Amino acid sequence: MKNRFVVTITDVNGSKQYNIHQYMKQIVLYVILLVVVIFFFSFISIQLLLKEVRQIEVKRDLMQQEYLKINERNEELQALIDEKTEELVKVSDRIEDLEGIVGLSDQIIEQQDLSLIERVDLASITGAQKAFVMQLLPNGVPLRGNYRITSEWGTRVNPVLRRTQPHTGIDFGLPVGTPIYAPADGVAYFTNNSYNGGYGIMLKLEHSFGFSTFYAHLSRIAVKKGDFVRRGQVIAYSGNSGRSTGPHLHYEIRYLSQDLNPRPFIEWTMRDYTKIFEKEKSVKWQSLLTMINQLVEIRETPALLRKEQK
Repeated sequence: MKNRFVVTITDVNGSKQYNIHQYMKQIVLYVILLVVVIFFFSFISIQLLLKEVRQIEVKRDLMQQEYLKINERNEELQALIDEKTEELVKVSDRIEDLEGIVGLSDQIIEQQDLSLIERVDLASITGAQKAFVMQLLPNGVPLRGNYRITSEWGTRVNPVLRRTQPHTGIDFGLPVGTPIYAPADGVAYFTNNSYNGGYGIMLKLEHSFGFSTFYAHLSRIAVKKGDFVRRGQVIAYSGNSGRSTGPHLHYEIRYLSQDLNPRPFIEWTMRDYTKIFEKEKSVKWQSLLTMINQLVEIRETPALLRKEQK
């Protein structure tokens, strides 16, 4: 009887006794204890989860507030962008009016890829500044009257050597003795009457800002080394000297010793003033024009001062 546990239940019908084994008693107690422990940990877990939920809700509220602030700021920025866009359109319209006044509108229409800053700079160039640029940099054909181009700049089959090689200039088919004119102001820094590696009698002019021009297969040179020449001055006469298949002028334009395609420079005129900037990309025209414009302003300042003094 030691290992048994007696449970007596009494009601109106009498009393009943139940004998429970001691081990069963322990099992029941363990079960009850387990239920209590599970309930306790469940309660703690639920509390922790509720705490995390409250923290998440707080973060959600903060994020919603931040989103509203960002959205409000975005609307302000969008309004500012719209305002600046309207101002930009107005400025662009004014620039177009200015371009029309100075005669650049047709040229700008053909150059839609130019930026607004570049358009402002082009629109601000005066006729005097254009003339100054055309005086200093090679432009136009170094000939008078009609001419015929017999070989373009670029890779070609050499008519004498019969092999493919770069052609660093343009050839003009001309009768021997045709006058050659300087395409810009410069100085003769190479005048040689020998073979010159197939170029024959050759002349080189050094121009401003890193530009130079070469003239080959000449019959005679009209200037001496070190002579300063003006644009339009006769500098030589065409011929058939050196390695040549017939009378012609080989004409080269170089910038910082790099040969350029002379074609855009030959077609460069006051009327088509801006086309060279689009066709020849190896020259930093923006900085070059800025420098030249500053030189023009410096040159014109004394004259303006004299007028003011009078």
